[in-house]
Amino acid sequence: MKTGWGILGTGLLLAATLGTVGCSFVCPASGYASIITVNVEGNAAAVDEVQMCSDQGCSQRLPDYAPAIPMKTVQPGVPGSDTPTPFIPATPPAAFLGTRTDIDTWAFSISQADLPEHVTVRALGADKAVLAEQRNDLVWTRVGGSEQCGGPVTTPPIILRVP
Repeated sequence: MKTGWGILGTGLLLAATLGTVGCSFVCPASGYASIITVNVEGNAAAVDEVQMCSDQGCSQRLPDYAPAIPMKTVQPGVPGSDTPTPFIPATPPAAFLGTRTDIDTWAFSISQADLPEHVTVRALGADKAVLAEQRNDLVWTRVGGSEQCGGPVTTPPIILRVP
């Protein structure tokens, strides 16, 4: 008789365990960085820098035409990571990392954990005088991942008109 109850008890425990395991959901690790693009219209040649600010602070400028997306880093002991490539951290030291990607286009990288609802963008001349400034509300849309785990997001480009 003990053997019969042991098998029955094990079967009930297994059924209860499988029922709860089926309900759990594990999300993959994520460290998404989002890009906000600013397109300068008008006198783009007069613009030396575009600055972006939010409640978290203002942008830090990177060298012109540098990639504004995270790239791989060298990790000792990890196969395939022994060749360094340019790296911009997923969590920038400034609120935004900005770079000019074209004569009239700027890209700002921001950590997904700190997505602002609105930003202020400024076009600055070589003498750091403000040529144009505007506040923009941002609408974020998920472009990958899943409802349960989230994923990368995007917002439409900002158009900054410079006289």
